[in-house]
Amino acid sequence: MTLTIVVMYLIFAGLLAYILYDDLLVRLLKGKTILSVRLRKRNYLDQLILAALLVIIYVSNTVRGDNSIFLNIALILLVLTLLYNTFVKAPMARFKKDGFFYGLGFIKYDQVKKMNLSEDGVLVVDTNRRRMLLYARKIEDLEKILNVFVVH
Repeated sequence: MTLTIVVMYLIFAGLLAYILYDDLLVRLLKGKTILSVRLRKRNYLDQLILAALLVIIYVSNTVRGDNSIFLNIALILLVLTLLYNTFVKAPMARFKKDGFFYGLGFIKYDQVKKMNLSEDGVLVVDTNRRRMLLYARKIEDLEKILNVFVVH
C-alpha cells in the first residue's frame, strides 16, 4: 500500500468523522437544541467535479489493468462520501441555550459583537476571532435565527 492510498484512507476517515460529528454528536452536545436551521449549500459544483475526477481515476486504473484493491476501495469510498455530502447532507446551524454550532465550532452568544443582514439573505455574524456567513434558505429561517439572537 503506497503513501497515496494511506492518505486517501485518512481523508475518508476525516470526512466520515466530520459527518458523524455534525449529524449525530452536535445534537447531543451543550444541551437541548432550541432551533435547527438548514442553510444553503455552497461549492456544489466543486464537489461534483472532484467526485467526477475520482471516478475518472477509478475507470482509468481499471482500463489500464492497475487493479489494486486498496486503491479501488479508497476511490469508491471517497466518491460515495463526496456524493453524500453533495446530494444528501445540508449545512446546518444548531442553536442551543448558551450558543450555536456552525461548521465545526461552538460560538457563545456573548461572543457575538455585530450582526448584519444582507439583501440576498445572508446573515453576517462577527465575533472576536472570525466572521461567519449564514446563508439562509428562506426568509422565515432568518426571522427565526434573529429571534433566537434577540432572546438570548
